[in-house]
Amino acid sequence: MQKNISAAQPAQAIDKKQHIKRMIPKIVLYVILIFFAVLWLIPFLFALSTSFAYNNNLYNGEPVIGIYHKEYNWMWHPMTFVNYLDLFRKYNVIGGFVNSILYIIAPLFVGVFTSAMAAYGFARLRFPGRIPMFFTLLSTILLPGVITMVPSYIMYSVGYGWSNTPLPLIIPGMFGSAMTMFLIRQYFLGFPKELEEAAQLDGMGWWGIFIRIALPLSMPVLITQLILSFNGMYNDYLGPLLYVGTTPELRTLQLILKSIPTIGVTPYPLMMAGAIVALIPTFILYGLAQKFFTEGIVLTGIKE
Repeated sequence: MQKNISAAQPAQAIDKKQHIKRMIPKIVLYVILIFFAVLWLIPFLFALSTSFAYNNNLYNGEPVIGIYHKEYNWMWHPMTFVNYLDLFRKYNVIGGFVNSILYIIAPLFVGVFTSAMAAYGFARLRFPGRIPMFFTLLSTILLPGVITMVPSYIMYSVGYGWSNTPLPLIIPGMFGSAMTMFLIRQYFLGFPKELEEAAQLDGMGWWGIFIRIALPLSMPVLITQLILSFNGMYNDYLGPLLYVGTTPELRTLQLILKSIPTIGVTPYPLMMAGAIVALIPTFILYGLAQKFFTEGIVLTGIKE
């Protein structure tokens, strides 16, 4: 009995050493991830703490010709909510947020749906010219937006008469985007052919397969593209500035925040309060769809 116990002790010691050796790479990885997570959080904490500050309490010392020459205060006592109150009291933040959402809804859902249709066609259907057409469409991603900005403005404002309306922000986005189509196509490339064959044996056509089988099974990648598209359209500044910037009641949240005056002493706390308020929808959306977002990012890497 004693021999068995003494023989088991060295084996347990060896297992413990091996376990420690296996844990070391994981510990190093977590330390690196935590380090970069802290680096990412610093700007957010900086903006958050600034939003609760009095404007004249930002710096240690007095300004010299408008430039503060002493160190920046990270925390202020007492902290205040006056910046958030002034933001909603002096600026049409709620109206700008409503406009942003109204301009986003149609191009967000309809645009992702049309991109999914194109992606399914390029991934699963076989028709002449499919590959050259796909790469021609994909090559438009390489074209910078500033190149098409002036022709698009002339076409929408002069040709279609859409000046001072949100239609240029809504209608084009409803036709989808090449990048969204490409990422959804990456998922459809790994779609099981057996499901399609079984559906065809039951008499289902391509449209039925797409609506009743492909779309429900591709919800993670679709939700991922909805989140990415929402972030891009919600944070857009140049488009709304061109088409609705001269009409105060049509301005988006980004234009409302940009209208905060910076003459004299710049109201950094008020500006940071606006930035925090603008971040809230993005945080809520990502928090609710985090599982689908992570899964969708992984699935878009699947290839044939």
